[in-house]
Amino acid sequence: MNVAIVHKANVNDEVLDGLARELPSIISELLEIRGGKMAILKPEQISLQFSQASSRDTGADIRLIVLARSLGPRTARENKLAAAILEKVVALVNGIGAACSITVRLYLTEIGAAEYLPG
Repeated sequence: MNVAIVHKANVNDEVLDGLARELPSIISELLEIRGGKMAILKPEQISLQFSQASSRDTGADIRLIVLARSLGPRTARENKLAAAILEKVVALVNGIGAACSITVRLYLTEIGAAEYLPG
């Protein structure tokens, strides 16, 4: 599972550190589906990719793009899951004391992936 975090230059390091620390738990908690081995989701399975937006970019200060495997129970609740992620991220950012606009895009799809980790 991948999450891309695109942020504007005005987003401070404390907010980015908070996202790096808490976002894997938020995503895994909300997107895990009970009862199926394929749907068990742990925070360490979440890959975060941070990038700073161009000064020409428009839109929110923080944009989260979540790519997850399409499974029936997730697909049926896609908009509610995106709203729940947004709610938790807004609470996190507000708890840090920052004022940032935030958007969440949740894309559920069939994902093929391969990975090589030299041992």
